[in-house]
Amino acid sequence: MFKYLLSKEEFDALTDEQKAFYKESGGNYQLQIEGMPDIPDVSGMKKKMDELLAEKKAEQEKRQQAEDAAKKAAEEQARKNGDIESLEKSWAEKLKARESELLAQLQEKDTSLHTLLVDNVAQTLATKLAGDAAPLIMPHIKSRLSVEEGKTRVVDSAGHPSAFTIDDLEKEFRSNQLFAPVIIGSKATGTGGDGGKGKLPAGGGDKPKSANPLVDSAREIIANIQED
Repeated sequence: MFKYLLSKEEFDALTDEQKAFYKESGGNYQLQIEGMPDIPDVSGMKKKMDELLAEKKAEQEKRQQAEDAAKKAAEEQARKNGDIESLEKSWAEKLKARESELLAQLQEKDTSLHTLLVDNVAQTLATKLAGDAAPLIMPHIKSRLSVEEGKTRVVDSAGHPSAFTIDDLEKEFRSNQLFAPVIIGSKATGTGGDGGKGKLPAGGGDKPKSANPLVDSAREIIANIQED
């Protein structure tokens, strides 16, 4: 079966009888079929397009060079004429642009650092303390963490710096009766593992209320399970 269009390599591989059916067209070889128009030669158009693209790129480079040269010349002229105001304006624009660029980079790094040193640490500790109930306690842990000099720091309940370590913070949450219903190891008694002595009734009674309603709901559900 004859192909309609052949490359030069394909054409050279044909026999002389087969070559007679083809005609060179734009660097390729086209099968001669009566009534079928020749494929237009677009090689010249492609070459012209490449030339235009090259000219456009060169023009853009020249324009940029001209703009840079004009700015430099204006600064030099202002310096010679003692036009301090124009010179200061030019430098102020450059500094403002650079400042915005650096500020964006700094904010991006701060976000990444906070995620690494606060969010991840809080998630790890919350999971260790409460397992599947970690989402209930995680916001409270995050409020006690901050970043200082590239390190995770524990703050007090008012947000002030403290000497607490992560281990100290873990012990504090384990001993806090507000979170006893969700803390692993405290669920059996609801009072930090005292064998059920002093277990608070499911109805609430004198049980202290949490600032987080989710913790109160979890406490009541676990207490009801214990009574069943």
